[in-house]
Amino acid sequence: MFALRWLVPLCIYLGIVPANIAEAQSSRWTHYGIRPMAMGNAYVAVADDFNSLFYNPAGLTRIKKWDGEFFNFIGGQMSTNSATAITDLLNLSGGQSSGIGATFDIIEKYTGTNQGVGLRGTPYLVAENFGMGIGGDIGFWGGFHRYPSVSIDAGTDIIVIPASMAMSFLQKRLSVGFGIKARFFTGVRSDFSITELQALSGDNNSNINDYASLGMGGGADFGILFTPIELWEPTLGISVTDIGGTSYNQIDKSVKSPDITLASANLGLSMKPYQKKESYLRTSIDIHSINQPFSFTKKLNLGVEYGYSEILKLQAGLHQGYLTGGFQVDVGLLNLRFASYSEEMGAKAGTSEDRRYVVSIKLLI
Repeated sequence: MFALRWLVPLCIYLGIVPANIAEAQSSRWTHYGIRPMAMGNAYVAVADDFNSLFYNPAGLTRIKKWDGEFFNFIGGQMSTNSATAITDLLNLSGGQSSGIGATFDIIEKYTGTNQGVGLRGTPYLVAENFGMGIGGDIGFWGGFHRYPSVSIDAGTDIIVIPASMAMSFLQKRLSVGFGIKARFFTGVRSDFSITELQALSGDNNSNINDYASLGMGGGADFGILFTPIELWEPTLGISVTDIGGTSYNQIDKSVKSPDITLASANLGLSMKPYQKKESYLRTSIDIHSINQPFSFTKKLNLGVEYGYSEILKLQAGLHQGYLTGGFQVDVGLLNLRFASYSEEMGAKAGTSEDRRYVVSIKLLI
């Protein structure tokens, strides 16, 4: 109990201290896993597989055998409106229609909607108390507004964790973990007016480098898990990612460095109200980035998971006010993960939903 008296306030403090660096930041605070997203992204107190590298390093103590994958193929990550939008944009660039009028027609057609496509990979190697991994996201996400303008979030975002370690105390009821990492980003995160878009496509001095960013930085994560009793396994989870904020070093002088990634203090609670030899039911609730100044409706996450042995896991949840769902099947050489979830593109839940789907096939080693 003495450990908890200082560990909990320390975690909150580490997250709150850098909150005054900037007034706002994206709610995406780590590399999101497919299984966590399927269960509403409420994973800070669950953290019992390789996803603990990115959500809560203390979870490494709950991995009972080594596991790893060097390649995992992403079958697709796409927003629901993307297929038709891509077709229209290809027709525009192909000359079937062109000019300012055609551009305005596309913007008007998709005003208020969000589109995106991406690839995701998570090679990793984990064992009890230790792990390393890479969380990579490559994609293009954006939306049209009535200003008129276009918001674009496109590029490559990579988190490399060369070492993450955890230890257990109080007869394994308390786990403490720590990880070091490197972050890399190159891409564009900006809002463009129609005038700026025309300038970029025209023969003038406008350059995409004026809006792009490129950089690399180092950071650290810290987390704890506490399970006071065995009945129902109620577990409190606390994690702080990017302790003190992760700033990026400028790689190319012609391109600006990305904005600092603020520390994120995250709180979770999970339990297993039903558990037998081969099956279980787990519930979880998370509050993410409690130290950051955006709507609470985008911070609250709820999840539930049913598991049968190591063969099947079914998930559902609520993420940023929207339903999520998915499954994980591990049968012999077939390892399949699927998730459907939504990201809130507006300032608070219920404003602008972007429904996304992601599937992954795991290649065993």
